Amino acid sequence: MNGCVTVNPNIDEASLQEDEKDTKTEQAYLKQNNNSTLEANKMDVMSGNDKGAAQPKDRYNFYFISFMVLGAGFHLPYNSFVAAVDYFEEAYKRKDMGFLVSSTNSYMVCASVILNVVLVNKIKMHARITFGYVAFMISLGGMAVLVALTKFGVVGHDFGLYFTIVATIFTGIGCGVQEASYYGYSGMLPSKYTRAVMLGEAFSGLLVSINRIITKLTIENNLTNTIIFFSLSIIGEVACIFLHRYIKESTFVRFYEAQEQAVNLQSVTATSFTPLIVKDDQSAWSSFKEGMRLRMTVSRKIWKLMIGILNVYLVTNLLYPGVASIIKTSWPNGWLSVALVFAFNAWDFGGTIATGLSYKMPDNILLLTGALRWLLVPVLLMCVLPANPIIPGEGVPIIVMSVLGFTTGYMGSTPMCAASSQVDLEEREMAGNLMTMCMLLGLTLGSTSAMVLNTILGIDNV
Repeated sequence: MNGCVTVNPNIDEASLQEDEKDTKTEQAYLKQNNNSTLEANKMDVMSGNDKGAAQPKDRYNFYFISFMVLGAGFHLPYNSFVAAVDYFEEAYKRKDMGFLVSSTNSYMVCASVILNVVLVNKIKMHARITFGYVAFMISLGGMAVLVALTKFGVVGHDFGLYFTIVATIFTGIGCGVQEASYYGYSGMLPSKYTRAVMLGEAFSGLLVSINRIITKLTIENNLTNTIIFFSLSIIGEVACIFLHRYIKESTFVRFYEAQEQAVNLQSVTATSFTPLIVKDDQSAWSSFKEGMRLRMTVSRKIWKLMIGILNVYLVTNLLYPGVASIIKTSWPNGWLSVALVFAFNAWDFGGTIATGLSYKMPDNILLLTGALRWLLVPVLLMCVLPANPIIPGEGVPIIVMSVLGFTTGYMGSTPMCAASSQVDLEEREMAGNLMTMCMLLGLTLGSTSAMVLNTILGIDNV
């Protein structure tokens, strides 16, 4: 013996091949097991039913109502500015205040929603929501103080006009950030909670309109009733702030957040799809490419819904509140503007409630009926032509606003709620952000079109 160990190369090669085969088999098993676990978690969360003691129940529909209230909260500031257009027109002696408020808000909302979609991977959702509340308190609080200072003659009307535009900018930024975030937030829960946010968004307009009617009826002085009007809106936002802080720490919400995080983590290892989680060591360019790939993947699944909701809100903002706010009337003290806002918001809320019916409009029918809404445009324009309206009086504009409101509520809510059911669980927050972006893009295009009509027809000189 020479003390050396003799190695047979043939045996080594066979052993390596066997080890490699075992490794591949183990990897295939792990991948299959991860995929099975991922699908099981998807089905468990998407069902929305109580499958055991670990899944909390929504007793007395508390969380459904909470998301409805929060949905009302992020649209309450904008609706407050629209409902107070009668005061703005009287205070600033401008008939185009509806156009200014609507357009400024829409541009800022659209910009902030796009920014929110880009930064959805970078800034935590609850931080974005909190930022929105800060912007709302600045805008609403500032308006209440401004009207009070105007009442006592401390500031002039020119300053008030510019301040109102700035406050509208803050409102638009906060609304855009919160709207995209809350739809992504509710998208993590069963689909009925997305509908709750839509209901709240529609109810916000109705609530603000009722607030404006009551304050005008009970207090004759327009400055005083406007101060009280904005103060009540501030109280509503404060209530939403405390409600948001409460439910985000609740067992119910944390359960579904944990489920989505688990699915996201598993989808990183089990599939080639990259969810909303971006690795810390990724470069900015790699992170951008992954984010764009995710957006394209989701968009291919819901493109009809994206086009449908864009068209719906384009027509809506083309007519409301801008064109609707400058119709000639014999009604005193801006009451027609208040009545038109109420008609739109009441029927908008009714249309949103109608989305709970068993019948669901197919995507193609949604696109077709959305196109038919363009027929409302020439009808309302015939009510506002500056020289001599072809259709005089207040009856037809109120009917048009009612039809516009109901179709906006139904055809705006239907695609938003359907989007989450057409994508995978880990894609839901992104789907909510993309749908919101299309909705706000439609609003912005509608505001721009309304401003073009304003310039061409000279509506601001009516």
